[in-house]
Amino acid sequence: MVGNVADIPEHAGLVVQIGSRSIGVFRIGDQVYALRNVCAHQGGPLCTGKVFPALRAEILPTGKVREYYDYEQMIVACPWHGWEYDLASGECLADPSKRVAVYPARADGDSIVVSVPD
Repeated sequence: MVGNVADIPEHAGLVVQIGSRSIGVFRIGDQVYALRNVCAHQGGPLCTGKVFPALRAEILPTGKVREYYDYEQMIVACPWHGWEYDLASGECLADPSKRVAVYPARADGDSIVVSVPD
């Protein structure tokens, strides 16, 4: 257990220490995510960044571009340089070859449980 559900603000992270790992725990509705708190770019404190939906764009039949927020893919942006990562996969949106570690996380009643390897 790393804390209570009520300890994690909606659409924000709570950084916890599990062993030698700094991990950000996020709550989006009923879903809980856990990511390593180290940006793949330059090692910044990723999980202290802002959480928001991914920005998407589509080209309409008229040729105009429509931008919209994709609430199905929530991301966190590193506060140092703005690199964005998918909360579910840890994949960097700008460079999918870069990613941060994700850990299984769940709500168990009022408690948040995160599993990390030994």
